Amino acid sequence: MTITFLGLLVAVGSFLLWQANGVTKINYNQTYTYENKRISPDPPSYFRIVDGSHYVTIPQLNLEDDYNQGFKIDFIQGSYTRSQGVLILGKNITRTRLWFDNYQAFEKGMYSKKNAKIPLNQATSPFEEGQMFKKHGLYYYKSKRLDTYLSIKKKYVSIRLKPAKINIPTTEKEFIQRYHKKQSHQQE
Repeated sequence: MTITFLGLLVAVGSFLLWQANGVTKINYNQTYTYENKRISPDPPSYFRIVDGSHYVTIPQLNLEDDYNQGFKIDFIQGSYTRSQGVLILGKNITRTRLWFDNYQAFEKGMYSKKNAKIPLNQATSPFEEGQMFKKHGLYYYKSKRLDTYLSIKKKYVSIRLKPAKINIPTTEKEFIQRYHKKQSHQQE
């Protein structure tokens, strides 16, 4: 009886911890991410609902000094629709890309900029397209255009969302100002 009671306590505790680390409701202006190790060794991506039809995302955000290598930061804006509680991402996608020659250029706010419209069939970064749906009371992100290190083939991948500790910009102007002013992100 004691073993059964302890097993029940562990099960309830595990369930509560699982639910506490998940997202039960998608809120405006809250940034979300996912357990990155589930899909690839790349840095995590971040997502934010701006209003009733628009979202922004910064895929694979990594701002660490990587041996004086050049790097980019993408800011993606798009539209979404709701259908039976599912958020469908991927309409009117635009990307603003800032290129930094190296980490010192990033620290000085020196970058080159490129804008592009992205056709849906070319969307490949996390949160550019896909669906957010609820399963077992928690929200998941699902996309079939994500490259995963688990498989060479592109397949549907569902990953559980979690709240992020950083806030990503909501407009292109705010995005550019953030990096031009050399403000840093707080990474998880």
